[in-house]
Amino acid sequence: MDVRLFYILLAFPLLLFPGCLGGGDDVSPSEEGPSISVDNWIAEVEASNASGTGEEAVEAGEDWAALALAENDPSYCLKLPASERDACVLPLSNDSLPNCLQLVSYELKEGCLEHLAYETENISICDLMVDEARALCVEALSPPCTFVLETEEKARCMAFEYQNYSYCRSDQCFLDYAFNFYNKEACAFIDSEPKMEGCTSALTYKDGCRELEGSNKELCYYIYALGDKTPRFCYYIDGKYDSEIAFECFTHYAIENGEPSLCSALLVTRQWECYTDYALESGDKGGCYAIDTRAPTSREDCFEQYAYAYDDLLACNEIETLYVRQICYSALIFGSGDLSFAECNGITLPEWKDKCFQELAKQEDTLTYCNYIKSQAVKDNCIAFFYQ
Repeated sequence: MDVRLFYILLAFPLLLFPGCLGGGDDVSPSEEGPSISVDNWIAEVEASNASGTGEEAVEAGEDWAALALAENDPSYCLKLPASERDACVLPLSNDSLPNCLQLVSYELKEGCLEHLAYETENISICDLMVDEARALCVEALSPPCTFVLETEEKARCMAFEYQNYSYCRSDQCFLDYAFNFYNKEACAFIDSEPKMEGCTSALTYKDGCRELEGSNKELCYYIYALGDKTPRFCYYIDGKYDSEIAFECFTHYAIENGEPSLCSALLVTRQWECYTDYALESGDKGGCYAIDTRAPTSREDCFEQYAYAYDDLLACNEIETLYVRQICYSALIFGSGDLSFAECNGITLPEWKDKCFQELAKQEDTLTYCNYIKSQAVKDNCIAFFYQ
């Protein structure tokens, strides 16, 4: 066959059907919905929405946290970055232990667990916490007095918890209960006669102690004074106020009422001890100053004990015996770790003032305090510390 005739026959179908090879209109799908035409009437058909689920909607740009809250489903929160998950889970955790456990921050998780444990009174939730938080949770949700092991203390705890003195197993428990709840019936169960009479006298305002004698009478008035909550019956104990019970009574109210002057009612041999106890218990150094300077040993002992008890460097200044004062300075300067400019500047012995400023400079990590040192050798040593 002639070659030219072959190509003519091959091209002939292409000329008849030019649209079949894609050379006409663009046939790519339209973004608009399709339309249906019947006799020149056109019905527009809306395009179907493929985002039918909440998850697909979120993928289209919605908020995972909002969806988690709307559907009460914390699993959506896991799709968020770790730094954002807690903020998503937290609103869902107040009444759900599984949700609570999904919190990343232990601080938030602990607060959530604590809330659930107390809200549901479920002590087993406490075991999901650690250390002190767990211990406090267990203690709070355990039956009253569970952790009080000593027999008499447990009985006292139960008596006060349930306001029933029948739990008491000792005179002290009955006495404390009677005074705490103003219950005179509890006094009758006290075995000790003077304590029972003192208890009854305080709650009935009738003096039953006067019928007793000797030490029983003194103890009765002491109990009477405790129940009366005033020191007036301390003066009924004995004429000289030199007994141990008188000392206990006046010292108690000196501390309780903040009145060191009550110590002066005691015989002088017991006054200094009363003032010392007052100073140590109340934190009022005035108790030590109240001790007569003619009793230097008692006075020094008071200031020394006070200095150690309250980390009070300036209390050492009041100690007259030099080596005792130096020991006091040394203990507090090198042992306290909490010095101040006022304390160092108030020291009366120059060499110890220098040592104090040197130590203060080290504690505060500044050589400024070295400039307050008088001794050149100590000052040089202080400054050299910062150039090592």
